[in-house]
This record gives sequence, structure tokens and C-alpha cells, in this order.
Amino acid sequence: MEALHRRHADGLEEDEVEPYSVEEVQRLLAEAGKHRNAARWVIALALGLRQGEVLGMQWTDVDFELGVIRVRRGRLRPRYEHGCGNRCGRKPGFCPQKINVRRETKSVKSRAGQRPIGVPDELMAQLRRHKEEQGRERALARDLWTEKGYVFTSPVGEPLNPNTDFHRWKDLLKAAEVRDGRLHDARHTAATVLLILGISDAVVDSIMGWEPGKSARMRRRYQHMTGPVLQQTAAKIGALLWAAPAGVVVEADSGTAVSPGSALADSTVYLADLGGRRLAFASRDHAERVVTQWGEDRPGREAQVGEMAREQWDDEVGAGIQLIRHELPDRRLVHHAHAVFLAGGERLNVGSPAQWSTWAWDFEPDLYTDLPVRWHTARRPGQEIEAQVRGTDEDAVSSAYVEACAQAVDRARNPGTYGDGQRQGPSPL
Repeated sequence: MEALHRRHADGLEEDEVEPYSVEEVQRLLAEAGKHRNAARWVIALALGLRQGEVLGMQWTDVDFELGVIRVRRGRLRPRYEHGCGNRCGRKPGFCPQKINVRRETKSVKSRAGQRPIGVPDELMAQLRRHKEEQGRERALARDLWTEKGYVFTSPVGEPLNPNTDFHRWKDLLKAAEVRDGRLHDARHTAATVLLILGISDAVVDSIMGWEPGKSARMRRRYQHMTGPVLQQTAAKIGALLWAAPAGVVVEADSGTAVSPGSALADSTVYLADLGGRRLAFASRDHAERVVTQWGEDRPGREAQVGEMAREQWDDEVGAGIQLIRHELPDRRLVHHAHAVFLAGGERLNVGSPAQWSTWAWDFEPDLYTDLPVRWHTARRPGQEIEAQVRGTDEDAVSSAYVEACAQAVDRARNPGTYGDGQRQGPSPL
């Protein structure tokens, strides 16, 4: 599809806004769920992050406890040179021995560009599942995996190439039988939904990363999209991308809708304070049940329920409407195993049990998993190699522990085989 343009007062041309409809979003998300890195497209359609911002995102930018993504860097397009001495007769990008001479990412320097974004609970849960899937890929790749900490990677841990990502978008549109469009139209879709939902200008500017001098003009580009019909569409998209809280009426067929933003503006948030960690719930019952159970799981640790006006919570956290839970978190008994080995393969006494079990909640990413078993080995900043295993199946964890320790010993004795020439920190489990 040819990009549409219009001319504004200062004589410059800009792309016309062409957001996808709710039906198109539904088909895109359904198709994306069949492929690797499905959460990458949900982030584009729900939060409107730019391509470089998504591909440059690392796990250290994702705060599962607060439900926040922090935009800090952008992925750069590779720039290749010949690695064959220009003997292959091809362009550098097609050289069999091509060398990337450009760094992978660049820090976002502007204040507007570097921003925290509140993430809907459903999307945060999908990111947790994505992290679990990446853990399985890491275990499968073994020594082929290159740990760089990126959220979205190739099957061996490398950051995604923006050009490849663009073609994946085009393939997704075709497979979902959705009209052809630019990748930037996903960003337009997110911006339109935020404005139609009545989210404040300051929050929209923050989520989209619009700079103060340009934000007013950017918002004006979407004003013609905010009629009653699109208000109904926004409510449908809101219910699609994150669950509508209890008490919010969405009547898609009658032509009327209650905006989640306006319906919840004056309600109360119930806070489960778990030893200093605060989780916000729409229901007091959910908060009380989590506090009671967490207190039983962690004897001697303080836990209590508090209340706060939603407006105050939004001010404290930022875009807080997307950080409030509307259901109980998942809780499972997780079995763990851990060992550390010195450079020669000798086991280090770390002064803690080799295997243990604990109840863990989905907001405790260092303890929680919903998989029967997962494991990995990693080189510490020093020369030690650690083996970590966790899972919900105790027998599977015990069996995997033997395999993980065997690999850790071999890795400690043969670092070059595992690409450990450069020291690096442990990869996320």
C-alpha cells in the first residue's frame, strides 16, 4: 500500500495516520501467537514502541515486579564489510564471511525517548511466558547460544535484524489476511487507542516518547479519529488487549461504551504490601488472599493490605491503570537445585543446600516457573561456573540437576568449547 501524506502549516509532509481496526488487530494477534517472539507484535500494537526500541530491549529493562518496561536503547541496522578481502564478488551484506562493523544498539539520549511504560497485566504475563520459552531455546542451543540479554532474539540468542523483523511483519499481515501496511501503522494503532480511551496527554506523550515541542502536533494528527464509532472500537480493543475490570460495561453492538479510563478514575486501589513489595489489586478480596497466603509462605515476613485512591496510585507509579491486577497471581511449589564449580571442575562449597523447594508466585521471577523443569549453566564474573535448575516436577528437577552439573564441570574445564573466552555474568534463568 502506498503511504498517504498530508501537508501541515509549516509546509512539511507527514505520514497519514492509518490505524488498524479491532478486527484486524484480533487476526494479527491470533496469527502472531503461532510463531516465535509473539510478544514482540503485542508490544507494537498495545504500547506503540518503535521497531528499534523493541528490538533493542533487554531483560534488565523489564521490571516484572512493578509491571514496567523502561525504554533505554534502540537497535541499529547492521553495516557489513567484506571478511573475504573482497574476493567473493558480492555486495558486503551477502559476503559469506561478512563482518558487522556497527554496534548493535545506541542509547536513547532524549528525555522523552528514555521513558518507563506501564504494561497491561496480560502483556506482562505473556512476557513471562516468552522468557520461559527463551529459556527452553537456550537449553536446546547449549554452547551455540550467545547470551546478550535481549528480550527478542534469534534461536541462538543474537538480537533480531531490523530488516528480518520487517519481513516477519509483512509475512504476519499476509498470514492473518490483513491489509498491507507499514510497521509504523502498529504504532499509529496504539497511539489512537490511548487517545480515544481518554488517557491524559502527559501519559500518552510519555508512552509514545513524543518530545514536548512536538507532542501537541502529534496528538492533533489523531483528533479526527476520536468520534463515537471509534470510542466503541477503543473499548473493544481495550477488552481485547487487557481485561476490562469488573463493573466496566462494554456494549459493542448497541453503539455505546463506557471508557475504562473514565469509569475507573475515582475508584480505590487495594495494595498488598509484601515485605516492601507492593502489588495493586482492583479487588480487596484478591489483595487479602494474597497477603494471607504470602504470609503463610514466608513466616516472619510482614504483609498487610492497604488502600489508595487510584489517582494517587497513577501519580506514584505512572500509567498505573495498566499496573492493577484483576485476578489472583499464579502460585506454585517450585523445586530448585544449584551448584558452583571452580575452573578445574572442583565443586565449590557455597554454604547453602544443593536442592530445596519453595512456594513461588508469578510476581517473583527469580523463584517462579510454570514449567516441569528448566536449567542452564553460566559463567560468573570470575572463573566459576554455576548450574541452576528449577521446575514444578521434583523428579525432573533432580534428573536435570545431574545433567546440568555434568555440563558445568565440562564447561569449567573447557571454557573455549562454550565460547567463554570473555568473562560475562550469568544469563537469566
